[in-house]
Amino acid sequence: MSQENVELGRRQHQAFNRRDVAGVLELLDADVEWWDRDDDPGAGVHRGHDGVAEMLAELDDLADLRVEAKEVLDAGDYVVVPVRLTGRGRTSGVSFEEDEVHVYKIRDGKITELREYRHRHEALKAAGLEQ
Repeated sequence: MSQENVELGRRQHQAFNRRDVAGVLELLDADVEWWDRDDDPGAGVHRGHDGVAEMLAELDDLADLRVEAKEVLDAGDYVVVPVRLTGRGRTSGVSFEEDEVHVYKIRDGKITELREYRHRHEALKAAGLEQ
């Protein structure tokens, strides 16, 4: 795995945690597809910068959310990043912690696809690391 891909993932999380939408979008390909976890309410795919910006605004309205990478795994064309989500609901004030796994596809220094998974084995399978 290239150090550039590791750095790209790190910068994406930093921009997300700063609520820097422009900084996140700068790291994404214009035709990016960001897929929610299948078990998320209203799960779907957010396409392009406009779709991702809209999704990020909705997330920010719902919760004060942070994403911290636990490790970064090389998967050839993909980077697999188990993350810890922490936050507090904006309306409820309830704190939460949760693990999920992000799979990034990177091309020409940009994230072209990001998929979220509940379980590590699902992400590894999607990235071709597990049967």
